[in-house]
Amino acid sequence: MEELYDPKRRRLAKEYNRIKDRYNKYEIVLRVLFWGIFFGLSLEVRLYHFIADMIGNFDLKLIGFLLGITFLYSIYNWIFDYLLSYRLNRTYELSNQTPKEWLIDKVKVFILTNFFLYIAGRVFLTITIWYPDRWWLPFSIGGIFFILVINFVFPVVLLPLFFELTPYPESSLRERLMELFARAGVEVADIYEFNLSSKMNSANAAVIGMGKTRKIILGDNLQDRYTNDEIEAVLAHEVGHHANGDMFELLAVEALSLLITVFLVSKFWQPLTGLFGYMEAYSIISLPLFFLMLGILNWLISPLELIFSRQTERKADNFALELIDNPHDLATAFAKLADDSLAKLEYNWYELLFKASHPPINERVEKALYWSDRGN
Repeated sequence: MEELYDPKRRRLAKEYNRIKDRYNKYEIVLRVLFWGIFFGLSLEVRLYHFIADMIGNFDLKLIGFLLGITFLYSIYNWIFDYLLSYRLNRTYELSNQTPKEWLIDKVKVFILTNFFLYIAGRVFLTITIWYPDRWWLPFSIGGIFFILVINFVFPVVLLPLFFELTPYPESSLRERLMELFARAGVEVADIYEFNLSSKMNSANAAVIGMGKTRKIILGDNLQDRYTNDEIEAVLAHEVGHHANGDMFELLAVEALSLLITVFLVSKFWQPLTGLFGYMEAYSIISLPLFFLMLGILNWLISPLELIFSRQTERKADNFALELIDNPHDLATAFAKLADDSLAKLEYNWYELLFKASHPPINERVEKALYWSDRGN
């Protein structure tokens, strides 16, 4: 199995991940420090009164408040993200973005984040008026509907904001991939190429969207380092998710996770807002605390989601290994993907508990090789 990996890339991966792990610890401390100072100085109260003195309209106050909070956090976060993440990725030639391009993407995310936060905040403040005792249920239902919409429109609305998608030219690879989908009984709108190389050196391919928006997307740098057999093997894995109905199962798990998280927040929301000295439990001022608590609780229950996610990935691997002619192609593809991105081959306990949505690369490569040997 070791011979599938590039020794030089593995040495770089060890260096890169050692530094990255250290930087990740710094980022956790810095985030805790930010929110500790933020709430310790009651900046949410100060900012709200500053905006309320200038703006009377409720929605404009809400927008101004959210923009102010996210601007403070974004500037703080961008500085350290640039120093700890962007520069590291440039040093190890994982990122192709200039500082300007990197910042433009950050601004796009900032705008989208504020749009989504406004919707969530407005819905929260409205529903708590209509259903003050059972607000968690309609809010969760609204959140589940929102997740479904995002998954449906992602390929046609959100992805083009960051990448250029062009129809994949007629070729033997295109024919092979369309035939692959036909064999699997999965319909797709079309195959597209996206300019992944404009942002990173590592290649990728995926099947995104739902229903009529489902598309195959191939990174423009994929054919430079991967054979057609390897590309087909990677896409067979992606096909497996759709053929197995994993997308709907994962959405159901996300929905359940959201329901549990919001319910838990609702149970101690009143005493928590009292502890922070808020005059009203459901107000613009309390929104930062609400969103922060959702994030913390979602993180605490994320291990259950990740366990389920890893199981769906294993099922998709099995589907691909049954569908393709040579399982060895999937093994070499996984090894190349790991080398390209300097990914870890194994996880530590924290990563396995709170980060790993996929099984370790070594496990997946070993399984593919086992299938290959069994077939021979």
